[in-house]
Amino acid sequence: MKPLGETARETRAKASELAEKTAESAKATAEAARARLQDGYDRAREATSELAAKGREQADAAREAAGQAYEKGKAQAKRANSKLKDVAEKQPMALVAGAVAIGALLGSLLPKSGRKDD
Repeated sequence: MKPLGETARETRAKASELAEKTAESAKATAEAARARLQDGYDRAREATSELAAKGREQADAAREAAGQAYEKGKAQAKRANSKLKDVAEKQPMALVAGAVAIGALLGSLLPKSGRKDD
């Protein structure tokens, strides 16, 4: 039988060895987890950057389209104004008749009053 002191030393050495292996295993697991987290973070940052870039492109395209629509509407309004002036100068009675017809049409679309006069 081994002396108690020797058994204690062997047990302590085995426990120390086991603790070192456990610490190394924990360190390797932590490093692997950190690497996976960093990879996920990098992928998320890249995806966010791509989405932001697409959003900026779409916003720029929308801004450009809005500007073109504004300019087109402005040009059409100028042409309509010019045509209206021409009609007013050349055929003022036709313009008045058209305005009266539009007024009559709008008046006929209004609901009748529900009040009865006694």
